[in-house]
Amino acid sequence: MFKRSCTDLTKIPKEKVRQWLSTIESVIFDADGVLWHLNLPIDGAVETLNMIKSTGRQTFVVTNHSGLLTHELAAKATQFGFDLQERQMLSSGVSVAKFLGSKGFKKKVYIVGEPAIVGELAKENICSFLVPKEKLLQPMEQFAKDMHLDPEVGAVVIGKDEGFNVPKIIRASSYLQDPNVLFLGTCLDTAYPVGKDRIIVGAGAMVASIKAITGRKPLILGKPNPWMIDQLLQSGKLKPESTLMVGDTLYTDMLFASNCAFQSLLVGTGVSTLKDVRLCRNCEEQYKKDMLPDTYLPSLAHLQEFLC
Repeated sequence: MFKRSCTDLTKIPKEKVRQWLSTIESVIFDADGVLWHLNLPIDGAVETLNMIKSTGRQTFVVTNHSGLLTHELAAKATQFGFDLQERQMLSSGVSVAKFLGSKGFKKKVYIVGEPAIVGELAKENICSFLVPKEKLLQPMEQFAKDMHLDPEVGAVVIGKDEGFNVPKIIRASSYLQDPNVLFLGTCLDTAYPVGKDRIIVGAGAMVASIKAITGRKPLILGKPNPWMIDQLLQSGKLKPESTLMVGDTLYTDMLFASNCAFQSLLVGTGVSTLKDVRLCRNCEEQYKKDMLPDTYLPSLAHLQEFLC
């Protein structure tokens, strides 16, 4: 009905919005920027998600955040008041683990990222490791020459890493000199706003540095890769035409919706703005046009008035 039009639902008749919502059977939410900001729920998000779930619609959270295990994500959501269970939580860490598990991967994985990725890989019986507190105490050349590389490593995974530094870049890039070693990334989120004129660094910036050094293109297994919900699609649990993706970022959430043939709703409480939408609309590149959302609301809370 609203295909890539970025229709502001607050500016059209309520009955038309309710008619559209009546076709939606499943709703997928991004987490950061839609449901919460770091450790605080976004105003009205708890009530809105719970209201949507109470209508009988399926609800899932699909996040590029890889710093928490799924049960930890569920616990965080429950603490805020969201009516969500672990089976409804999907992360980029889970996506990486499921991908390697589906390939029958038997080697080791070197991770630049957070311990939760190790935990998700362990669920698939895949051995992985981090080197969390490595420091450069000698010239880079000497560090690289003295560094031990485990010959059993068959994949490098890059995620958001608060301890990201030169030794980790050198180690990851050295493993990836072997073309048989897989280069995987959790997501391409480059930054997250945390206040006025303040941002923090996302995994995409870390992936980009390794990509620049190695000249290799990583396989990104978080959004916008449809692999994240492949099992739900293959099982028929999700029907694309009746699934709505709610997100705050054009190049991950909205492109993910397009890649999965979902309907899409951009909310203005996170990364992307209506100005970004206008820029995409005026671009010639098809992938930019694929980022255009079907609908828009200033926040998830605004959806409540159409659910009554």
